[in-house]
Amino acid sequence: MRWWGLGGLGARLVGAFIGVALAAEAVFAAVTLLTERSDVASVQRAETTTAVVSALTNAYRANGSWSGADLKAAVALVNASGAGVTLRSPGGQTVLDAGASSLFRNGNGALVNHKVTSGGQVVATLRLAFPKGGLDPAARHLRSTLAGALLLSAALASAGALVVAIVAARAVVTPVRRLSEAARALGSGATGVRVGASSGGGELAELGRAFDHMAASLERHERLRQVMVADIAHELRTPVAILQAETESLVDGVRAVTPESLASLHEESVRLAKMVQDLQTLASADAAGLRLERSWVDLSAVAAEAASSLEERFAERHVHLVQDLSRAVVWADPNRLRQVVTNLLENAEKFTPPGGSARLVVSAEEHSVQLEVADSGPGIPPEERERVFERFFRGSAGRTAGGTGIGLAVVKQIVEAHGGQVRATAAPREGALFVVRLPVGQPAEGKAFDWPS
Repeated sequence: MRWWGLGGLGARLVGAFIGVALAAEAVFAAVTLLTERSDVASVQRAETTTAVVSALTNAYRANGSWSGADLKAAVALVNASGAGVTLRSPGGQTVLDAGASSLFRNGNGALVNHKVTSGGQVVATLRLAFPKGGLDPAARHLRSTLAGALLLSAALASAGALVVAIVAARAVVTPVRRLSEAARALGSGATGVRVGASSGGGELAELGRAFDHMAASLERHERLRQVMVADIAHELRTPVAILQAETESLVDGVRAVTPESLASLHEESVRLAKMVQDLQTLASADAAGLRLERSWVDLSAVAAEAASSLEERFAERHVHLVQDLSRAVVWADPNRLRQVVTNLLENAEKFTPPGGSARLVVSAEEHSVQLEVADSGPGIPPEERERVFERFFRGSAGRTAGGTGIGLAVVKQIVEAHGGQVRATAAPREGALFVVRLPVGQPAEGKAFDWPS
């Protein structure tokens, strides 16, 4: 249903506003008319009773007794009000009976009893029976006038409710419709769409801000994904090209099969395998399928093994690797820990200039073990330290050093899967420092370690 461009939601809001206004007006009218009817009838009965008693008193005083008294004035007043009257003397004799008996018998009369006095003595007992709901012409005119006023107020209230409802409905429907259109556009791939600030404020504005935040996050991740795909393609192109050229030269007989050529092929294949392994780790973490084969393992032994496998690379870059390893036993997956140490050392080797140094430290505390990897490179700007662990993110230094931006993301996923935390900060002298802290015991899966204050 679409009404005045408000759509189904707007039409329902308008209907609700008008319905509430009409219901309130109906309740008010009913209470007013019922109260007015009761009040008018009470006043009318009181006035009629007073007038009849006065007429009867005057008739009695003028005659000195009820015998032969002129009761026409009292009877006329009773007849004008539509009531019935019975007048009895103190001895029980009926002085006047005009239409009251039938009202009393049918139970339809509103009874009023009153004493008629003269000279301080009770000379008769008056009983008036007024028909229920009976109103004189003046009262009926007042009632009809009041009913008309109530109908007019109901019409005005409905019109006012309609105006307010349309304004309120548009205030609600407009941002909701804009949000729906933006959601459809976002679903179609337009990640740059935004709904902007809502003038209505409140929950709708908060919903719009949340949507824009989500859209901005999706847009950023989409850009990172595109950059990642391009970077991975670039990183894969080099080893694949080398493998293709080397194997073609071996197949064509241009080059002889030598240990050097085989070592070159092996190095490139290892490089490819490492990239595939990192991507697989991220994919497994996303799918909650990062399995850990835990056992009691000495982190210092794992770190020494990883450092040994990278000695040649550090030597080729003329980067001095300093190791300070203390025994630190932890309940963890040794293969995953080696992946963490390897990625951090490769990161240090990549950003440390020739002639610089890197430092690998393993230590044990009361309830945790700690791994530190520091380099003497350009360091990480403070505004980038939280983002370096985002997948595919490459900071200002990473754009010139190359890489896909997934190594540190893999480190974060593995460390958090062990219940630990990793952070990046500045090295004591220069460069970057990465600190990994793991709990010694056996925490619940995915429970993060709290840094001590």
